[in-house]
Amino acid sequence: MNITRALSAALPDIPARKLAERTPRMDPDIVAREHMEDGEPMVRIYVPSVECMYKFPPQNWALIQLFDGRHNYEEIAELYSQQSGSRYSTEEVREFAGELDAIDFWYKTPQEKNVALMQKSADERRHLQKKKSRYGDLSLILFPAVNPDKFLTWLYGYTRFFYTPWFTLVTLCIFGIGAGITISHWSEIGRDTLEFYNFSDKTWLDVLGFYLLALVVLVLHEFGHGHASKHYGGRVQFMGFALIYLAPAFYTDITEGEVKATRYERMVISLAGVWIELMAYCIVTMIWLGTPPYTVLHDACYWVMLITGISAVLLNWNPLIKLDGYYILTEILGIVDLKEDSTAFVSGWVKHNIWRLPVEVPYVPKRRRLGYAVYALLSGLYSYTVLYVVASFVGNVFRNFNPEWSFVPEIGTAVVIFWGRIRTLGNFMKFVYLDKKDRIASWFTPQRSIAIAAIVLVVALLPLRRESSTGYFILEAMNRAVLRSTVSGVVTDVYTGEGQWISAGVAVVRLRNPVLDSRVAHAQAEYSVVHSRAVLANLQNSPDFGAANTERIKLGQQSRQLALETAQLEVRTPIAGLVLTPRLSDQLGAYLPAGTEVAEVADLSTMHARVYVSEHDLSKFHIGSEVRLLANGFFKIADASVTAIEPAASEIPPGLIDLSRYKGLRPPNFYVVDVSLSNPSGALKPGMVGTAKVYGQRRSLGGFAWRETRDFFDRRAW
Repeated sequence: MNITRALSAALPDIPARKLAERTPRMDPDIVAREHMEDGEPMVRIYVPSVECMYKFPPQNWALIQLFDGRHNYEEIAELYSQQSGSRYSTEEVREFAGELDAIDFWYKTPQEKNVALMQKSADERRHLQKKKSRYGDLSLILFPAVNPDKFLTWLYGYTRFFYTPWFTLVTLCIFGIGAGITISHWSEIGRDTLEFYNFSDKTWLDVLGFYLLALVVLVLHEFGHGHASKHYGGRVQFMGFALIYLAPAFYTDITEGEVKATRYERMVISLAGVWIELMAYCIVTMIWLGTPPYTVLHDACYWVMLITGISAVLLNWNPLIKLDGYYILTEILGIVDLKEDSTAFVSGWVKHNIWRLPVEVPYVPKRRRLGYAVYALLSGLYSYTVLYVVASFVGNVFRNFNPEWSFVPEIGTAVVIFWGRIRTLGNFMKFVYLDKKDRIASWFTPQRSIAIAAIVLVVALLPLRRESSTGYFILEAMNRAVLRSTVSGVVTDVYTGEGQWISAGVAVVRLRNPVLDSRVAHAQAEYSVVHSRAVLANLQNSPDFGAANTERIKLGQQSRQLALETAQLEVRTPIAGLVLTPRLSDQLGAYLPAGTEVAEVADLSTMHARVYVSEHDLSKFHIGSEVRLLANGFFKIADASVTAIEPAASEIPPGLIDLSRYKGLRPPNFYVVDVSLSNPSGALKPGMVGTAKVYGQRRSLGGFAWRETRDFFDRRAW
């Protein structure tokens, strides 16, 4: 016998066993508060010793509070029976305590934790070691966290005014200034934002700068959440840094604030991160506008604008992914686990009703089922889109430095990101196979197998599919539009003349209506007075606020309607084209009633597309072949036909396709195929680009396979 086991059997019980037999007790620093969730009372409990939040019904919380370390199970059962009015046995109380101990709810001293660890079996420890990944998990890499509570307490002492009404109004004014600058410079900011996050033309220094600025912004964002949590009485016990698929991220423990805060306060905590980002955006926007171009401060502010601007708001406030917008939505709806519950419901329903698998569909009330289905589908689609964008982002970064091998990190990133989902799909397919294999095997009788083989052979030999070639096109278009005045007025400005080319949306003439101007000015003046009255009533908590606010909304709607009518004083062309109306300037000073014809603009009534097709595909079609075109940004496919094929190769226009993918290879020659198509709706505009498919003769699947095989060997043999 092993000497250690012999000594263990011979010696009496050690104090560790007695420690393990003590009645459990709550954490002395526990934080709890009752909330309403889904119409039912629920107590949220934060246990600092295990850094976890639990939720219990009020009756369970009443029993938990009796575990103070001084009463034994018999006494607790007696006390709870007296409180609840129902009889509870000692065994029931002991079982309840054991269930909570299994989820590490009870407080343990360091000595008790060591005893619990020593009592783990060797098999369990080996099982835990096997679960650890040998290579790690790139989806989430955590680094040691810090405790920022003292710093936030110090900071909050000087910045508690952030939550006062006057500072909120000041912040909204700053937001208004930032929005005005953004709108006035949107052509520059919007274009650069897309280019900035594309990362297809960046140096390693740009990547490093983006990474460092992102770290600063993320820290600022998380401090916003922690600061709001501190305001509502919650401690912030740790803040850490993580890499999510190697992208920088910070996380903050605001669980105590989530426990203590009301629904409105929890929404404020969720809003605080993006709110402080928007404050930073507006401040640096004003600095950017006032500093000289091409200076270090000017460029640094612009980078911060691109990181903290609209892209950050759209990402963080999107409720389809578990970020700030999702938690705000769950607070509004009162459904805590919306994503998990909706995904489980849709997944279970599909498995049970479509795949006919023996799984149970989670119960969801009828009024929620449609919403759950829509949310689960949209959320899943958005999440997979984000993962795809991350993989493409990596490819864009490396494509700028090594186009020939950029696909390796792009595909590697995609495999790492989607590996867990690929395994889940594999397990699901295995489950379906095991469930259906016996029935499928019994269904495939010899007669049916012969019939299926015959059907497959017929399908392989029938010419069901047409040959096609894909090309890229540029459109030239024309249409006619009669421009009329939608409101009456006197013509004050004429911006164009006969024979001049104007772009879509350009103003042709401008009208003036003194009566409408007077109504606009009067409505704005009334709205300003009522707005000031409503703000003052709100600040003074006056009972007149409701009436003032209703009147303010009414006048605001009236002002917006008048503003729309004022905007219609400029008659704009809906299409690009030539002005056909003669002596348009003669209308200057004339009064035009509503509905009067102002001008006529003409564009091509027939679209002409120049389709660039690779030389390898020219043999697949001829003049008169059918063509289908899809312009970028459109969902409707246009039908057309080939009118001519140019005999010589042409250079494809820059920007039509990404020629960088041919670096290291010899790009194919492109031939222009002229295509004519009608454009009765005028939706297609000159200069539009897109993808075209030119169709040839019909072939069977066997014919396609034979042709590809023959062409392959012909090229190699030559």
